[in-house]
Amino acid sequence: MSDSNKLVRGTFLLTIATVITKVLGMLYLIPFYSIMGGEENLALYGYAYTPYTIMLSIAAAGVPGAVSKYVAKYNALGAYATSQKLYRSSLIVMLSSGFIAFIALYFAAPFIAELQMLAAGGGEHRWSTEDITGIIRVVGVAVIIVPFMATWRGIFQGFESFGPTSVSSVIEQILRIAFLLGGSFVVIYMVGGSIQTANEIAVFAAFIGGLGSLATLWYFWRKRKHHIQKMVETDKTDYDFSYREMYSEIVRYGIPFIIVGISIPLTMFIDQLTHNNGLAMGGVPASYHDAWFGMLNLTTHKLVMIPTAFASAFAITILPFITKNFHKGKLDDVHHQIKLMILMLLFFAIPAALGMMILSAPLYTSFYSYNEMGIKILLFYAPVSVVISLFSVTCSIVQGIDKQNLTLYVVLIMLAIKAAINIPLIMQFQTVGAVMGTGIALSIGVLLNFYIIKKYGKFHFRSLFRPLAEIGLYSLVMLLVVEIFYYVFILNLDIEQKLNSVIVLAIAVPVGGLVYLIISFRTGLADEILGARADKIRKKLKVL
Repeated sequence: MSDSNKLVRGTFLLTIATVITKVLGMLYLIPFYSIMGGEENLALYGYAYTPYTIMLSIAAAGVPGAVSKYVAKYNALGAYATSQKLYRSSLIVMLSSGFIAFIALYFAAPFIAELQMLAAGGGEHRWSTEDITGIIRVVGVAVIIVPFMATWRGIFQGFESFGPTSVSSVIEQILRIAFLLGGSFVVIYMVGGSIQTANEIAVFAAFIGGLGSLATLWYFWRKRKHHIQKMVETDKTDYDFSYREMYSEIVRYGIPFIIVGISIPLTMFIDQLTHNNGLAMGGVPASYHDAWFGMLNLTTHKLVMIPTAFASAFAITILPFITKNFHKGKLDDVHHQIKLMILMLLFFAIPAALGMMILSAPLYTSFYSYNEMGIKILLFYAPVSVVISLFSVTCSIVQGIDKQNLTLYVVLIMLAIKAAINIPLIMQFQTVGAVMGTGIALSIGVLLNFYIIKKYGKFHFRSLFRPLAEIGLYSLVMLLVVEIFYYVFILNLDIEQKLNSVIVLAIAVPVGGLVYLIISFRTGLADEILGARADKIRKKLKVL
């Protein structure tokens, strides 16, 4: 199978798995929202997850991505024994780092909670420092196993095998959600427990999901271990790196992965530290702060992560291929893969974001309940999903062309801009201002990445102009059709009612998607981007 076919196949596998996990991660909020009783009670969940995500990235130390890149690089050189030596030891290192990170987060929890409470500003708040401390300590248990799990996935990806990552991520999400919903329901409705306890059960579900993922990866490893061992036996190279040399290279690879991995969580953490103070300085009563923060960091964020699901799948898939071809000096292949990844990403992300904008009211109401502020935040957050996606993929491309050291400066500049403009924007535009701050900061980060790719990867962006113009045009046609359907619906239905909103989505989303696909396939745009897979899709969907 050619690299292009492997790339497209791997991307589709991971995209399908990522979309499934994101959709499940969005759908579970409907019953969870009802069980917990609104955004304010969900805010505690959000307070726990951002520091957990940051600590998780630090615990992993960028090793999963670095291992993927390292294995891909030395496999391309035929040095399979070198790859094996690295990934065996990396699993032990990651399990150790998970324990250390758990202990660090456990003891740091009171300080993190106090920092968040100080950032929350004055007035009455639903949650205390002790509440936040407790839930951070509970979710921290997952830090023990998740870096190990992520590194194991990275090993498979380095061998250009994306099925184990795809299947294990879906199983992880199913188990997590089942435990989360079942546990919180039992606590509140069967044993009369508190919202605090229900939130703690909900975040502990991350550990249960991680165990399921590990079991899945072990199953795949048993099936493929024999094949990998055969590859090691064919190694005729004389590479003999010491552990010190290997981990020096891993650290060089890993630090940029840490920086990129925590960049989005850090923008969310900046929101945590500035959101409530910015609202207070803007004259918003404290009674709104926690509910609006829950909308920003949890309810709308979960919805926006659907379009960005494509980005995470593409970023994981593209790295081993670009790394391999770059080290082999095949720049034409590198350029083709960069173009393919950016176009495939935007082919899906742009229409998804525009559709989410126009349907923000029924979308938010369907999953939660009608809320003008939540709908307004989602309206502005939807287009930012495209920028988040581009930032993730372009950072991966920069790492693939061996300029990972420059991603550190890009992320630092992006975070500095976010921190500088966040409070003024929140004071002026309330919670929407935090979304604007994220969009502006990430846009600058994307432009800097484009410059690096152009200068060091010798990539010419002119080749993207025509297909991007087509994607934009066809997305606008789709948007017009959806707008007409939506206008007809709101004349006859009250979209403040959950059932009516579900009906609107059930009709408008498939119609909009079908219009976009028909135009894309009939004009040949889909063939240019998806290649041979477009014909397979066309045969299955006769209307195309």
